[in-house]
Amino acid sequence: MFCPVCLYEYKEGIKVCPDCGEKLVDKLPEDQGEPLLETAELIDVKNEVEAEYIKSVLEDNGIYSFLRSNVLPSSRLSFFSDKQKGIGTIIINKEDLEKAKKILNDLNYI
Repeated sequence: MFCPVCLYEYKEGIKVCPDCGEKLVDKLPEDQGEPLLETAELIDVKNEVEAEYIKSVLEDNGIYSFLRSNVLPSSRLSFFSDKQKGIGTIIINKEDLEKAKKILNDLNYI
């Protein structure tokens, strides 16, 4: 099963993407060339409360976002790299990156 938004693969039996909430599909469509949406990493988050707070602030300002999780589904095991710390990274449309950084800066988040 695959998420058509995040493009991650999940075990059989999982029906909804735990990162973005999109319904999973059996296979991804063939590559159609350039992506319709270019994404950017905004900020690493330490926990789910922080992630939901940031996502709600962004949504209130017209910016769609989702959490790319570092936590393995159906477990509490995390896989961290040197770059990523915490439970995951907030991902947004690259076109909204400067606006989102300003919003978080105004809240003293970055």
